Amino acid sequence: MVPAALLLSSLFFAIGLVITGCSGNSESSPTPGPATTVRPTAGSCVSVSPAELEHSYDPVKVTWHESVKEGDTIAFSLKSKSDPFQGDAFRIILSALDDSTNEYQLNLVNPRGGGYTVSYRTANGSEVCSTDLTFAQGDDEPTQAHVTVVGDGNLQVHWVSASSLRGSVSYQRPGTTAPTRYDETSSPRTYRAQDMCSAFAIFIGFRDPGYFHSVTIPNLEPGSVITIHNAASVSRSFSPHPRIPSGDPTRHSVALLGDLGVNGNYISGAHGLGTMEFPPPDPSPSLVHLQGNERLRLTMLYGDLAYANGYGIIWDQFGAEMEDRFAMRTPFVTSVGNHEYVSTGNPEGWYPDFGNYNQLDSGGECGVPFSHRYPVGDGSKAKYWFSFDFGLVHYVMTSTEHNYLNGSAQHQWLEDDLARVNRTKTPWVIVTGHRAMYQTCKGFRLDQEVAEHLISDVGPLLTKNRVDVFVAGHYHLYERTAAINGVVHVLAGSPRFMEGPCERVETPWYRKGLFTHGYVELDVVNSSLLNFTYWGYNATLGSITVQDAFYVSKP
Repeated sequence: MVPAALLLSSLFFAIGLVITGCSGNSESSPTPGPATTVRPTAGSCVSVSPAELEHSYDPVKVTWHESVKEGDTIAFSLKSKSDPFQGDAFRIILSALDDSTNEYQLNLVNPRGGGYTVSYRTANGSEVCSTDLTFAQGDDEPTQAHVTVVGDGNLQVHWVSASSLRGSVSYQRPGTTAPTRYDETSSPRTYRAQDMCSAFAIFIGFRDPGYFHSVTIPNLEPGSVITIHNAASVSRSFSPHPRIPSGDPTRHSVALLGDLGVNGNYISGAHGLGTMEFPPPDPSPSLVHLQGNERLRLTMLYGDLAYANGYGIIWDQFGAEMEDRFAMRTPFVTSVGNHEYVSTGNPEGWYPDFGNYNQLDSGGECGVPFSHRYPVGDGSKAKYWFSFDFGLVHYVMTSTEHNYLNGSAQHQWLEDDLARVNRTKTPWVIVTGHRAMYQTCKGFRLDQEVAEHLISDVGPLLTKNRVDVFVAGHYHLYERTAAINGVVHVLAGSPRFMEGPCERVETPWYRKGLFTHGYVELDVVNSSLLNFTYWGYNATLGSITVQDAFYVSKP
């Protein structure tokens, strides 16, 4: 959630930059800029190690050999210059680092197009020197991989590559000498700037997104190893946890979080015009904890994924970070939020006479990058609401960005889905949506209008069908309620970003509220008990600790 005025002001500024840089000639000349210093030999004042990374998101150490002055930066610009996006992809703010250091390590996505030019720049933008950072696997490298659930018991592997050729997944079971190959059965997908619907996404932040690949594989055996192949390039090896079959009583944990973002970035278009900055403005202790949580067998992210807001490079970096942290460790299931879908001028948008659905929240993406990068099924058609079984739980992923009112297609689907649940196999039902029905902060009038319609139109379906828990985000904080008409509501939307403290409304159903970075761990104990733990950042201790715990039980 972010004020629309902030995005609008950035949009006007960005459009001004684009207009200033335009030329009426078919071959434009560079716009005169500030005087630059004579450029020394490449790399003489900045170096990267290694200069060629084996895989996307491998660590790279940047070292500089200049006396740092206020405003000096190390900038990473894309070597490919054919797209509307011409800004820096990444920037190290040298004055924000300890004076005693002259090096910094970070992890960067293989951006396709030959890699990055790495430049040392002074405060006025003058380039002192530069060097190159490239990737050994080349543009066709399978990157940004994630594994998710599909069908009744299978898994699906998704990835991004510059290659339009069909790829494959090699699956080696424990104790075997050779892997089994599963080929892509449909053509890879892509999208164009004109597929989106507003200025950030079309004219300013767009870059060639590459091709999106999907391969369905049978459920993994524990300890299996998979690798992804595209053209002559190959991914690193992964060993994801298997999907727990429907009705399987194996005890396990699930990570629940919304409103995630990417390291080095916050709301992109409103901060840095698509440039991710390091050291990051918001640290990620809760994600480090999540990444190391060995109990987790499923990760669920219910809306506001990358906060790309029209900038393709942010989607790329987000996908690489997810692959590294958890998206190839457990099945990773996502759903849509306002920062993926909501925009003015969306031909498929929903614009009711309440709430805040006619704003620039997605930067004009209108769901296009999200539905290609995180598809449900084969990705041939965007699918924004769906359900699946995992162990003893039936999970329902709804869209609060599409019509959910009585009589709508989504409402009818939800009613039918909940009515069909086999409570013998899956005694628990958990529904997620990006926007919350209940929260206690004052001052969010338009969001409260949305909540009132969710309560009036979706709430009765949850009660009628004995849904146990409704989980949401949108607000960057943590809250939970007592059971309201039989349903416990959990709001967890602050894994990386956080709202400031607010004045609360007195309510009889409020049970706990926290303003801290964190995520929820759901412990599926058995058919009669669910444990919930909120792992939050304790600033005094400087670590993640249990800040709330509760349970939901049934006879």
